[in-house]
Amino acid sequence: MYRIFYLGFAEGMTSLQDKITTMADAELRQIMPLGSDVSNQLDNADVLLLGPLTVDPLKQVQRAHQQNKVISIVVLIFPAQYQKTRQQIQLGFNVGKNLTLLPYEFGKDISMVVDGAARRSQQRKSFLKISARFTPPPPPVGPPITVENLALVLEHAPIGAMIVDAEKRVLSVNRVAKLYFPSVDFGARVEWSDLFPDEVLPSGKKWDQPFQDVLKVEGRYLEVNISSLGIGEHSAHQLLLLNDVTRAISIENQLRSKIEELEFLNKELDEFANVVSHDFKTPLTSISLLAQLALREKSQDKQLDFLKQILSSSRKLKEQLNGLNKLVSLKKNRAEKIEQVNFQERLNIILSEYGDLAEMEAEVVSNFSKAPGISYFTAHIDSLFNNLITNAIKYRKKDQPLKVELESRQEQEFVVITIKDNGIGIDLTKNMNKLFQPFKRLSDQGTGTGLGLSLVKRMIEQANGYIEVFSELGLGTQFKVHLKKQV
Repeated sequence: MYRIFYLGFAEGMTSLQDKITTMADAELRQIMPLGSDVSNQLDNADVLLLGPLTVDPLKQVQRAHQQNKVISIVVLIFPAQYQKTRQQIQLGFNVGKNLTLLPYEFGKDISMVVDGAARRSQQRKSFLKISARFTPPPPPVGPPITVENLALVLEHAPIGAMIVDAEKRVLSVNRVAKLYFPSVDFGARVEWSDLFPDEVLPSGKKWDQPFQDVLKVEGRYLEVNISSLGIGEHSAHQLLLLNDVTRAISIENQLRSKIEELEFLNKELDEFANVVSHDFKTPLTSISLLAQLALREKSQDKQLDFLKQILSSSRKLKEQLNGLNKLVSLKKNRAEKIEQVNFQERLNIILSEYGDLAEMEAEVVSNFSKAPGISYFTAHIDSLFNNLITNAIKYRKKDQPLKVELESRQEQEFVVITIKDNGIGIDLTKNMNKLFQPFKRLSDQGTGTGLGLSLVKRMIEQANGYIEVFSELGLGTQFKVHLKKQV
């Protein structure tokens, strides 16, 4: 019988259940997410099926491999997240070799994949049983193991090692462990909080029980393995092994960061090509046709008229090229100086450049009392205020004085700036997909390149924030800008 354990499907398992259970003697069992303790939860399983709703699939793969070295692990990933999740798991440590990663959408038949994984798992189990029959001769009996003998061996080990008795007294701490815990001395009683003050012990778990995980200690990442140790008549001793994996995690994070940056740049390159091929086509075609007409025209007055139109089209093309340069510059300069920015000060500077607000009977009201400022990029805040206020002025109602309201508030790890106007509004049902595209203008009212909102969105998302828009025709527009607090 195949025993298939699964998690991370919610209601999505319904479409799979009938297909998988058609396999001979297949038993399906839903389990809870695997904890950090080394338990026997997967001892009898042939396949662990991780669904696309699994939280932190890398951690679940690591813990499954830790519990059962021969189990087959099948990870199903939504297509949009497949590349990123696959790279994270493949670059992770302690994930084993019995791993299958698949892009998946609910309803897809994966019974053949699960069947193959279950067969391979049972083959590995059979091999282990056969190997167990050929037991090597027992090693020669040596002197009994004592704490003192073991401490001598561990003293020169390349990893940290500590022996603790049932009373949590330190019986041995080697030179490497002493580097991690300089205040721990021989004979002292230690608690979890003494060794790992920044890490919370999992609920219901005692720290002197078997345990394996990566924990942070004084800026280092340590792979911690706690196991029972029987010495002589005493079986309640604990052996703590500590392996510094800081450099491995740092390299992994750097590699992941480079991969994410390459994915970002590839996406930007595709968009760049689309902008050049589509948005530059119209003015270039216009210039080409007007030039041909001018060459055929004998009247100098009409030739002059064609040349004026060519000049107008070339100016429009120049504006688009300048806008494109801004986009390229923004993509190159992904790291700028972070400093404390006061919203009211920056708004006052931006408004000082709009000398005609009074003539338009425009009113700008601000209330930044709930979040006066943020550690951020000053140029980005200036661009945010400038572009959104400029848009409010361009798309104001001609028969009603303009009113722009700005306020801010704290919201978890974000500072949210709300900018609301009483202008002509936007039909989001028709234009939401175009709203933040570069060089797209949704109305003939006002002038410009249609680049402002695209720049604002890119700057905010580049700093791990996001922007929301709410609008109806004739009722004005409201932007909610979520700025991620920068460290």
